[in-house]
Amino acid sequence: MTRVEHRIVQPDTHILDEFPDRSVFDAVVVGGGPNGLIAAAYLARAGLRIAVVERRQEIGGGLSTEETLFPGYYTNPHAFYHMMTDYLPVLSDFDLRAHGLYFVKPNAQAAAVFSDGSSLMLCHQIEDTKDSLAKASPTDAAAFGRVMRTWRKIVDDLLAPGTYLPALSPIDMIESLERTDVGREALRLTEMSPIEIIDETFDDDRVRALLLYVSCMWGLDPRESGLGFMVPLMVDRAMNKAQCYGGSHKLAGALSREIHKAGGVVLDNAEVTRIVVEHGAVTGVECFDGRFIEAKAVLSSLAPPLTFGKLVDRTEVPPEMAEAAEHWEWDKWSFYTLSVATTEMPRYETDDPWVDDALMVVLGFDTTEDVLAHYDAVASGEMGPRLGGHATVETRYDPTLTRLPGHHVSFFQTHAPYDVGGGWAARGTEVTAGLLDLWRRHCTGLEEEGIVRQSAESPVDIETRVASMVRGSIKHGDYNPLQMGAFRPNSAVVAGRSPIDGLYLCGSSSYPGGLVIGGPGYIAAGSVVEDMDADRWWKTPGFVARYQERYLS
Repeated sequence: MTRVEHRIVQPDTHILDEFPDRSVFDAVVVGGGPNGLIAAAYLARAGLRIAVVERRQEIGGGLSTEETLFPGYYTNPHAFYHMMTDYLPVLSDFDLRAHGLYFVKPNAQAAAVFSDGSSLMLCHQIEDTKDSLAKASPTDAAAFGRVMRTWRKIVDDLLAPGTYLPALSPIDMIESLERTDVGREALRLTEMSPIEIIDETFDDDRVRALLLYVSCMWGLDPRESGLGFMVPLMVDRAMNKAQCYGGSHKLAGALSREIHKAGGVVLDNAEVTRIVVEHGAVTGVECFDGRFIEAKAVLSSLAPPLTFGKLVDRTEVPPEMAEAAEHWEWDKWSFYTLSVATTEMPRYETDDPWVDDALMVVLGFDTTEDVLAHYDAVASGEMGPRLGGHATVETRYDPTLTRLPGHHVSFFQTHAPYDVGGGWAARGTEVTAGLLDLWRRHCTGLEEEGIVRQSAESPVDIETRVASMVRGSIKHGDYNPLQMGAFRPNSAVVAGRSPIDGLYLCGSSSYPGGLVIGGPGYIAAGSVVEDMDADRWWKTPGFVARYQERYLS
């Protein structure tokens, strides 16, 4: 694996003369989203002088808990499902519970309710999942138990530890995985598409529809090969989602307090307009108000089109990063979310009352063809022949989101294109009505007289709320074979180090990706302390060390 060598240089005086109002730090983190905050927390405790600079008036990025959608009730409009809480190193390296941070992980994880009222359930406990799937197909229930023994080993032994280590080159990865049966199975699945994997393993079409939906809901193309190794991850994580008690923003707040406790600074309402580079090395950042923050290193949590296409002067951008910025593909679809506050908890009319306890309920799909049509339509810029998506009662496990006794907050989310036919200003009302109608067909508690408030957020609204989510891209870039692994965001970026000395990438557009998994920030922090010869005070997690010993030694 090629290592990008970095040298830390002192800024040239004549550059600093342009900025009379200046501060001096060891490193500046551009963007106060989850990865930026994670990187800053590690670096601040390492003894470095750190500043986080956030464009919005509130830190957190996707870690948002908002009252503005409807006053008196709180909802989590972006990151609600936390899927890596059993691996995320920051949760064990810091005592975040001291800041009141807790996660709730119910056994009832993901349900599907079909048009005839029948249902299926994915649970944290595999035996409970098998019991539910057996209603549709005893054969598939048995197959699920068999395949999950392998798929969970793929996640535990390979994918989870690989999330917190620098990406291997494709050749090195193949050589590494060929060492074990589990690795060879991961390689075999990689060459398949999600629909091929699901069809190969299961017979009942309703079982296949649910598993295909949860495999692809975060951005996998159901027909595209090259990322099939992610199907075990997505199915396994669909059975391991957690909710942040008190709202997802509590994670951002806890990380911010750790940064402050270690002597760092978090600046909000401080948009960075320029990453200053001279002679191939960063010297700091300039903010919208003319303030210059001098730094030996800059960590950008923004995608290549923003970092290298806007913030770094074009004359200082290496050709390979200019190409990455120009050809970067944003997420193939975003989300349209209908949020409602109601006087009672929505309850599903189905064959299994346990569905009411599920953290997520999938509606609108009876067959795999329904699921494929849904994703095909969205990818082509339309909302499809029929609406479908997933719903969650946020207050089912977090009553703090409203102070009104008996009231609840829920959302229904569907995949949506940024450039929908006719535009969102015209289509939003239609989509809201369609989602509400579908939801009501399966639920009580959503009658008109029971809805206190409702609000909807389109992909355009997502971009307006969080500008780094260009075109509503919650992952800051599409998941496709050319933008994953060592190619995320570009093979010239290794362990977060960019070709520009002192400039690191630490956001969701970097390896391993988005969805609040923490890998980009964690990996970049490790590179910075190594390059600055600072104190790497944290220990390698045990599950990562076991992976290194077995696959990398």
